[in-house]
Amino acid sequence: MKKMHALTLVCAALAVADVHAAVSLPHVFGDNMVLQRGQKIPVWGKASPGERVTVTFAGRKASAVADEKGSWRVSLAALKANSKGLDFHVTGKNEIVFKNVVVGEVWFCSGQSNMEFPVGPGGLSWDKARCIKNSAAEIAAAKHPNLRHFKVGRKTAAAPLDDVDAKWEPTTPESVVRQSAVAYIFGETLMKELHVPVGLINSSWGGTRIEPWTPAGHPDDLWLLQHLNTYRNECDTPTMLWNGMVAGLVPYAIKGAIWYQGEANRKDGNAYLDKTVSLVRGWRREWGQGDFPYFLIQIAPYKYDDAKGTVVPVFQEVQARIPEVVPNSGYTVINDVGNVEDVHPTDKRTVGMRLADQVLDRVYGKAVRPWRTPVPKSSSINGSEFRVTMDNADGLKTRDGRAPTCFELCGPDGAWKPADARIDGHDVVLKARGVQWPVSMRFAAYNGSTPNLVNGAGLPAGPFRIGSKSASLGDAEKLPELQGMKCVQKLNLPANIDFASKPPEVLESVDGVRRVAYLLELADKEGGVEFVMTAMDAFSTRSDDLVLTGKNGARRIRRPVSHLTVRSNSPTVRAVTDADCGFMEFYTCNYSPNAQPEPAGGDSTAYDFNDTMDRDGDRLGYGCLQVHDIVSKTTVFAINRLNNPTTQSDIGIGRCPGGGRAQPDWTFAANGGKYSARRFSVWVK
Repeated sequence: MKKMHALTLVCAALAVADVHAAVSLPHVFGDNMVLQRGQKIPVWGKASPGERVTVTFAGRKASAVADEKGSWRVSLAALKANSKGLDFHVTGKNEIVFKNVVVGEVWFCSGQSNMEFPVGPGGLSWDKARCIKNSAAEIAAAKHPNLRHFKVGRKTAAAPLDDVDAKWEPTTPESVVRQSAVAYIFGETLMKELHVPVGLINSSWGGTRIEPWTPAGHPDDLWLLQHLNTYRNECDTPTMLWNGMVAGLVPYAIKGAIWYQGEANRKDGNAYLDKTVSLVRGWRREWGQGDFPYFLIQIAPYKYDDAKGTVVPVFQEVQARIPEVVPNSGYTVINDVGNVEDVHPTDKRTVGMRLADQVLDRVYGKAVRPWRTPVPKSSSINGSEFRVTMDNADGLKTRDGRAPTCFELCGPDGAWKPADARIDGHDVVLKARGVQWPVSMRFAAYNGSTPNLVNGAGLPAGPFRIGSKSASLGDAEKLPELQGMKCVQKLNLPANIDFASKPPEVLESVDGVRRVAYLLELADKEGGVEFVMTAMDAFSTRSDDLVLTGKNGARRIRRPVSHLTVRSNSPTVRAVTDADCGFMEFYTCNYSPNAQPEPAGGDSTAYDFNDTMDRDGDRLGYGCLQVHDIVSKTTVFAINRLNNPTTQSDIGIGRCPGGGRAQPDWTFAANGGKYSARRFSVWVK
């Protein structure tokens, strides 16, 4: 028995030795492959340790000796394009010959379902009936023996694999049915314009996120670790698709990469920029070919859960910013060929050609057709008009001959209004009812937006916005309710208010006052401005009785206010127009949380919209100016702690979110220092 066991071991060892003796290469090398012209060609594989392997092709020859693990690698000198299929020889103890090998341009094509989407029916495992627009004609015309496709099989892996499951196929009416439609049309366009063979390495998987396509290994890719436990599906776990579907291709020589993905990451917002940087940096690092070109396709309009949602355009705007953070990259706008009812638009010819046109110009220096889409260049505001000057805008027009659609304007109140738009040369001029003083604009801001603005070449503008809904200091002074009113007090409030020793100044004293308005503007550390304006019937005919003051006993006001109007860009503040729902607390003295019978609903255990002045109110105390909405039972704005130089004042818009000792009406918030600017003004007429 022992002798038989030993004999078995010897036979097994000989069998293993025979396997290792055979020279082998990963599947990316094979019959019908396309090699990248104009750069060194890495070739690698396995053999017996110490075995010499020689690669010969098109007059080029290189040799290497397999290392102790049986790995070998050589580099062939750069080759010129060659459309005539040649034999590719790899020789060691055995010889491998790959037939019909050509030289041209090789592109890596990756992403999710819109990259995977095939030319003809039957090419999708998840929908056998789906195919592109005009598929019958596309299939019949697909006779391109030097346009080769290499479709990587779906596979996940916990660690990088050294091979993938695929083979090179020349394009025929039979094979094109299974090919990525975007990649096929992109490659066909390159081939026809460059007159060289084109190879397309298609590694895509529907529904996948960007994270699994990203290789690990860079210290800045910390988001990979942060997301490791986020995903339940294996194919969406970081690095898993890189490991299973890309690592085995590297370092096969490529010209660049195209990417059609984002639907699965559409809610990421600006985080997608960092993830794209990690993806492209990782690819370029692993391939070792420098900053090769990277071009992406913007996702198309789609309703998702709500056609009026804003997730898609926000994400499209982020995709448009990728060239700012990724060198040698670009994007393609396709919001004119999408279908808000179908996340897989079938007009892939327009998409593929538009992408190829940019690549032909930027990578190969061959401008065949215009590809630059209109983008905002500058803007100006003149009264109620908002003018946007566009770049790449020769022949600016609409594709249906109607007025430009999908524009909106926002005034100081923070409310977006549909805008009427007209084209004036390279400019789009906007006006909107209800927006007398616009501070910002946006274009194509909803999931279902299919705008009609194009340039003379018919290329569409993608979503964009100019200005900020948060406005800037002073913008709120343009509110229509303040027009015709006189400013009698304007203060830049310090973080620690001390009106007792530094009484606030008054610009002018006015008698016969009928209306008074209070405007509070607060700027955060990032420069965003939140404001609130409250206008009401004056509770005194003298403006000096309406302003902030530091005099003893000057303010003991606790009363309803009539005809209240509230305007704010804060989502926590309810808009009010000429309603008797206001209540004011305006004290220079101390106050307590004890609730009075009016207004109803106050809480005696908390400082809110219903508090009580101290009886000894002639002395300066804590002090406050608060306006409340008694319908929603919330504070509209508050400026508290008016006479304390050692502690930050309490200042806020809307209901205080709480925290620490802070009360609903901002009492004890001590938050004045969190703002970079605190501006308060009083207006009368």
